[in-house]
Amino acid sequence: MAKVALLIGVSEYEPGLNPLPSAVKDVEAVYEVLLHLDMGGFAASDITLLKNPERQVVEMAIETLFSGRHKDDLLLLYFSGHGIKDDRGRLYLATRNTSKTQQGELIRSTSVSANFIHDRMSESRSRRQVVILDSCFSGAFAEGMSAKDDGMIDIREQLGGEGRAVLTSSTSTQYSFEQEGQDLSIYTRFLVEGIKSGEADRDQDEFISIDELHEYASQKVRELQPAMKPEIYAIREGFKIRLAKVAPGDPRQRYRKEVARFIHRGEISLVGRRTLDYQKTRLGLETTEAKAIEDEVLEPYRKEFGEKLQQYQQVFTELLERDETITDSDRHDLQNLQQILGLRNEDTMPIEAKVTARFKTHQQNLQTYQQAFKTALRQEFPLSAASRDRLRQTQQQLELANVDISAIESQITAEVEAYHQKLQDYQRLFFTATQQEYPLSEATRNDLRQQQQRLGLADVDVAPIEAQITTQIESYHQKLQQYEQAFVKATQRQHYPDEVTRKQLQQTWQTLGLSEGDVGAIERRINAEIETHQANLRQYEQEFTEAIQQEYPLSAFKRSQLTQRHQALNLTARNVAAIENRIITAIEEHRQKLQQYEEVFRESMQFEYPLSDVTREELQRFQRILELNDAEIAAIEAIILKQSSETEYQKQQEAEKQRRQEKAEYHQKLQQYEQRFRYAIKAEYPFSNHVCNSLKDFQQSLGLKDEDIEQIERPILTQKESEFRQKQETEQLRQRQEQEKLKREQKKLEYLPQKDAKQRHTNLNNSSTTKNYREKNYRFIFKVTKILAITVLLLGLAGVLYLLSSGFRSFWGLFSVSYLVIQFSWYLWTIGNES
Repeated sequence: MAKVALLIGVSEYEPGLNPLPSAVKDVEAVYEVLLHLDMGGFAASDITLLKNPERQVVEMAIETLFSGRHKDDLLLLYFSGHGIKDDRGRLYLATRNTSKTQQGELIRSTSVSANFIHDRMSESRSRRQVVILDSCFSGAFAEGMSAKDDGMIDIREQLGGEGRAVLTSSTSTQYSFEQEGQDLSIYTRFLVEGIKSGEADRDQDEFISIDELHEYASQKVRELQPAMKPEIYAIREGFKIRLAKVAPGDPRQRYRKEVARFIHRGEISLVGRRTLDYQKTRLGLETTEAKAIEDEVLEPYRKEFGEKLQQYQQVFTELLERDETITDSDRHDLQNLQQILGLRNEDTMPIEAKVTARFKTHQQNLQTYQQAFKTALRQEFPLSAASRDRLRQTQQQLELANVDISAIESQITAEVEAYHQKLQDYQRLFFTATQQEYPLSEATRNDLRQQQQRLGLADVDVAPIEAQITTQIESYHQKLQQYEQAFVKATQRQHYPDEVTRKQLQQTWQTLGLSEGDVGAIERRINAEIETHQANLRQYEQEFTEAIQQEYPLSAFKRSQLTQRHQALNLTARNVAAIENRIITAIEEHRQKLQQYEEVFRESMQFEYPLSDVTREELQRFQRILELNDAEIAAIEAIILKQSSETEYQKQQEAEKQRRQEKAEYHQKLQQYEQRFRYAIKAEYPFSNHVCNSLKDFQQSLGLKDEDIEQIERPILTQKESEFRQKQETEQLRQRQEQEKLKREQKKLEYLPQKDAKQRHTNLNNSSTTKNYREKNYRFIFKVTKILAITVLLLGLAGVLYLLSSGFRSFWGLFSVSYLVIQFSWYLWTIGNES
């Protein structure tokens, strides 16, 4: 009887299949157990070990394994790697060169078909055939595990048969896993462990059969990974095929085996504790030695159980971090995870309580830090190094991680930055408004308040901005005023600054920190005033020049006109004096030059006449020295040549001028008299003797002639006489109408009885008397009401002045008092007019 084994492990694959690093290590571990003389008992020559083989090599090895064997030979085929299904659900074992199409379909010629294995097993004469497949049948993965493959493969149908036993790491619809951090896959690890430790020997017969090995490995796999359900498929006596035997060992090894039997959920049960105590005494082990064995055996189980608890805690923590409350759906998922991990409620409840309490404390600490961060940002933004240090100390006291506070700081900083951006927007709006007008009007103030409300800014935040800008503007305006005063002082608003003054002024506004635009505005405004002043100076200079050309020296009348003119042009006496002195000096110098030439010409005339050419040339040379033009020279010479006639002409001109002046003065007096006469005739007509005498005296004081007075008075008297006559005619017409009315009344009395006639006559007389009386009363009322209206108005104004002097500053109160006083005065005035 021979024991032959073929061990296949495929860790490396073509692109499209995930690598499985533990597959090669699995076959090495199985090889070690099978080769052990006291365990597997396989000869090294009967064990074929294939690492990452290609399909052809695998098929040849399988065919070699099952062909040419005897009936009692034990044949073992072990495979660790990917199991893949095709679109018809048939199983294939992946090899090194197994690949898929671009659409993800298996290329069958690159993998080993399960049917091929079935055929080779059926052809073999051996009746003890064992197949162990540590694979699954899909490419799905679970967290912390790297999945192999999955498929709807009926293992018993394709690999089962008489005298055969097939062990699989999972069912046809489940996954088989590798555990991260472990060298071997889960299923193979417990297969090897069960043989090495002898724990798989359930019936204590010193042999490990296929069913015992499967029972041990299945139990351990489910404790570690409940989602996996290893299966066994056997025909006839396939369950009882003995694969290995228990290696004889020392008492410690046997105690180790007993400890492994009573491990449950990473701990030893109560009954197991009593049994182990008995075994410890029977095997003659010390308590410390037994305790060390127990700890060594329990360590991986405790570690696995602790990892499950930690995994559950991590999931529960993540749920709380996502949402503070656990929903029904989350609770259902947690229960599923609890079942998958094989945890009880008493295991998870302390975890949930601890995580919940820690989460609440963490949330409170986060809120505390959030409030501290908000307070710090409210005091200063951005934060200084000192504030950062204080916040870091707060973070350490609250035991918060950087990732926790970074989210808080990012959110709050973003909100604060957005709020500060709004403050900057308002600052720009306020600054723009102050640039357009300062101080701000009520309408602009209302617009800014609306903008503040739109931006959602508090008054306490807006007030410092407005105060800062207002202070800056007032300070800047003071500097502008200071520069304006310096510019006015330098120019006196009358002349442009020279180059030196310009440089000094430039240094001044640069020192004050003024902008060139504002300085330009000030200078343009003052330069405009200077330009106006210069234009006025030129205008006055032109007018003075024209006046002085007309007459020199100037008369009092002309001087008076020039004085009025320079006042109208806003020129000072100093400005005028400078212009006049310069022009008069130039005129005087010119006149002196003319006089010098006139004297030289007279002397030349006296020396010889007519003048010789030499003398004429001398006179021309002298003319050029004096800078006199030919016209002036010609005029002088003409004057001298025609002195007698010119003198006579000048006298006539003076006489004519004197006559025109006297005539103008006389005409002005006539106008004065006309004004006086019109005023007198308007005040009283016909004139009384007093008025006539007064007008006569005024005429004589003015020296006016009677015929001129008559020409003035005639049209005025004619017009006044016409008006007076028309008024008399109107009065006579009214009297005639009254007389006619009186006559009609008297005629009516003639037809009345004597008593009634007498009464009627009396009434008529009384009516006339009453009318005269009423007219007198109306005139009296008119005067009284006018006096009362003026008195009330004066008293009201006096009252308002008294209120102002006493410190009363209510605008509406003063307005109401003034309005009532004016209304009452106007009412009395109206009554007087109606009377």
